[in-house]
Amino acid sequence: MVKHISKQESEIISTRREFLKQFGFGAAAAGMATPLLDNAYSAPEQKATGRRVKYRVLGKTGLRVSEIGIGGHSWAYKQVPDGQEGFRRPTVNEAVRMIAASMDMGVNFLDSCTALEESSVPGEALKRLKARDKVIVSIRVSHKMKGVKADKQEIYKWTEDRLKLWQTDYVDMCLLCNTENDTPQSGYWDMSYSIEALDKLKQQGKIRFTGFGCHFRPELFLEAFDKFGDYFDICSIPYNVRHRAAEKLLPAAKKKGLGVITIKPFVRGALLKDRDLKGTEAGLPRDLIAFVLENKLVDICTCGVHTIEQVRENLSASWTKLSEVRRQRLKKLAATFIGDREYAWLEQGWLYA
Repeated sequence: MVKHISKQESEIISTRREFLKQFGFGAAAAGMATPLLDNAYSAPEQKATGRRVKYRVLGKTGLRVSEIGIGGHSWAYKQVPDGQEGFRRPTVNEAVRMIAASMDMGVNFLDSCTALEESSVPGEALKRLKARDKVIVSIRVSHKMKGVKADKQEIYKWTEDRLKLWQTDYVDMCLLCNTENDTPQSGYWDMSYSIEALDKLKQQGKIRFTGFGCHFRPELFLEAFDKFGDYFDICSIPYNVRHRAAEKLLPAAKKKGLGVITIKPFVRGALLKDRDLKGTEAGLPRDLIAFVLENKLVDICTCGVHTIEQVRENLSASWTKLSEVRRQRLKKLAATFIGDREYAWLEQGWLYA
């Protein structure tokens, strides 16, 4: 019997063949309709079940997105054990393997933040994989807008720089980001000039959708929804088992038709610090993501990955329900005090009340 495959399956197989050929696995390997570098990264349960990340619709964009996305902080920080009791950044070759593995399990969303590596590393990985058209790319214009005419040039420059780093002529999303320290006189800055710049970039075909997501207090998000929610397509909000004020904001975001991308499921590792992730607290990162995904008003939970093992575990949250035991473990974790000054904005404004 001849097995007919869909156009999407055909495209996936074609991409795999090109990747395997490029990295020297030969014609025989190139012809296999199996996951990319299967022996190199696929967990046993993935080989047996072929499980993939589920999809959700990203608000008014209409985009079908993987409910877990790979976040920008994956590439710029020293989080990979270097074998000498220290840490290093992931290499580009490692990024290629991690992104290939993520895509093979259904991920189609890549986010990037401020540091150059957060755009250049995944940009180079996608080039090697010949997979730019298989993913949704998001960039963030960070901490430069002041509610003045100069905002336009800042956004133009930032976008052009990121296009070069991603090695592409367009990105799918451009999100505006500030902190309260950037615009203390106005809370959410006057976005009029920013919107003018974004409209021009849309007309030029350099961005498709627009959004905002900042390190502000929750009440300022509500103000932004009211003033600017009709224009934007997406918002990005911190949300994790400890910082749950987003639960009060999500209905307002959805009322405006905004797609919701959540960040900080681990508080950039603060919730995992000093935990026995190889022993008694194994599976904790997966459970933290699973908690976020239980909220159906969330469209994408972005997370950082630094090793292939983290890719496997984090993505498994899409098909792993929280048991009562694990739920109680998260409840205890939610009471963890985070004293790092870097997260003062979360601790003061985003705790659930």
